[in-house]
Amino acid sequence: MYKYLSFILIAISTQIFASTIEIPKESYRIDKVKRLIVCNTNLSTLKFDTESIKLKMENSEYKVLDQVTILKIGIRYTIVLNQSFERYSIYFTELPLLYVESDSQISDSPKVLSKISLIENNGTITTSNAGIEYRGATSQNYPKKSFEIEFWKDNAESETLDISLLGMREDKDWNLQAIYNEPLKITSSTAWEVWKRISTLYYIEQESKAKSGVDSKFAEVFVNNSYQGIYAIAEKIDRKQLKLKKNNETEIRGELYKADSWETTAYYDLPPFDNTSETWGGFEYKYPKDLRDWSNLYNLHSFVINSDDETFYSQYKEKYDNKNLVDYFIFLNLIRATDNTGKNVYTARYDKNGKYFFIPWDLDGVLGRVWDSSVENVTADILTNGLYTRLLNDSRDDGFRSDLDKRWIELRSNTITVDHIMQILIDNFDYLKSNGALERDQIANSGSTISSEYEEFLYIRTWLTERIDYLDKTFLFEKTTVIPPTEEINKNDSKFQFYPNPAKNYIYFINKNVKAENTFLDIDIYTIAGRIVRSITQNQMDQSLYIGNIPNGNYILNIKSDAGIKQSFKLIIDK
Repeated sequence: MYKYLSFILIAISTQIFASTIEIPKESYRIDKVKRLIVCNTNLSTLKFDTESIKLKMENSEYKVLDQVTILKIGIRYTIVLNQSFERYSIYFTELPLLYVESDSQISDSPKVLSKISLIENNGTITTSNAGIEYRGATSQNYPKKSFEIEFWKDNAESETLDISLLGMREDKDWNLQAIYNEPLKITSSTAWEVWKRISTLYYIEQESKAKSGVDSKFAEVFVNNSYQGIYAIAEKIDRKQLKLKKNNETEIRGELYKADSWETTAYYDLPPFDNTSETWGGFEYKYPKDLRDWSNLYNLHSFVINSDDETFYSQYKEKYDNKNLVDYFIFLNLIRATDNTGKNVYTARYDKNGKYFFIPWDLDGVLGRVWDSSVENVTADILTNGLYTRLLNDSRDDGFRSDLDKRWIELRSNTITVDHIMQILIDNFDYLKSNGALERDQIANSGSTISSEYEEFLYIRTWLTERIDYLDKTFLFEKTTVIPPTEEINKNDSKFQFYPNPAKNYIYFINKNVKAENTFLDIDIYTIAGRIVRSITQNQMDQSLYIGNIPNGNYILNIKSDAGIKQSFKLIIDK
């Protein structure tokens, strides 16, 4: 009886006092199994009035419940299909939507024909045939799969097609990273950004478009109308990305090798090579494909493993780009990339007379976690391998340890600070959170996204602080410069702390003492002139504070805890 009555009430409410808005066809997808709709139409182009809203999609009308009269990004709305009273959740997002449609079963190999459509919030649509397959090794065991796609001009791989996605480079090959094992979906994107801010290719003046890493952009993916969650559409490390010299029919110039297992890659052993094989000692021969000769890489490793100290220390800067050697070692240890000391690194050479250098890849197991996302709270160790163990023994005035000392001091003045790295994390996270994407990913992949960003950010910040403090003590071999402890650099001499500062959309608070259960804060934000712009009472300590609707400028932030602790801070809002 009551169920029947509720259906009657819904039916009545869908017929009166409602404005119908037709949603552009390509801007949404409906997952009928999860009862989930994701739409990235530009809401500013839709017309709202004071009436409740109906949405027209797939020639059907849906009533937005709760008398909603305006739609916003990142909010979950419940809608009901007029004809059947079926309820769906609908979200509006600014993220691109990527649709994969294929009549074939997608597997590890070979690539199968699919149609790829990428829909941007501004209405731009990119559509092409493509080959698609799963990518990764261990990650293929996760319920959410990563993909590799190759754009095709027709329905076969006989002719490929270069396409630019989301302002990134124009290419035929792209990775769709599932980022399943990243609790907040932002770890690898942040690590790549840190690497690009540290690293510069030594030949950049000759190749101004060369990049030492990859760009990636977040998107939400549907496969055959099944919502898969947040992905990172990523460029690939290859000859084109690094702008390595092209080879001719008889001469090898640029070289690129990919290390994907723990064998010779860590500079500890030297097995014989076979030029008929695409692999050697854990390496894949990536470029050139048509002139395979392992002797250059073999001789490089033989030099590191077998040369005497005098020869090694006098010649390693002739064979390797020394700045890259230093930068990669710093990066490796800064984020503690335990999976990147031997495997998960590319070795490359720009030209036949150039120097070798390293480029990382697969940066998901970092910042206090390892490859399977489990916590590894280790801050007081040094990651190394056979090459870096020898380099760390180079104590000459112009040797590796001196170069490491100088470069560490240089980077610590700007790039390598806790606040700087946390800001990158927060920017990435804010984008996903404000669009409701993390909530949707949890719907699609239960358990892959943690529910409390507070706990994760607190852990990462504490871990980074301890890690950088340890590296300060370890890398300053000459002891000629004393870097203040991270606590002093960030002026954390108070009971509580907040970050980031400057801030954009959210700020987060940290209790520097042992975190009490259910700590609450009263928060007031004032202009410099003393006018209050925001007042919040009983804000739970582990909840973020949204400040995205406060204009840019300098403010005073006052807090009072339920234990009676009062503090004042300067807050800078800079969107």
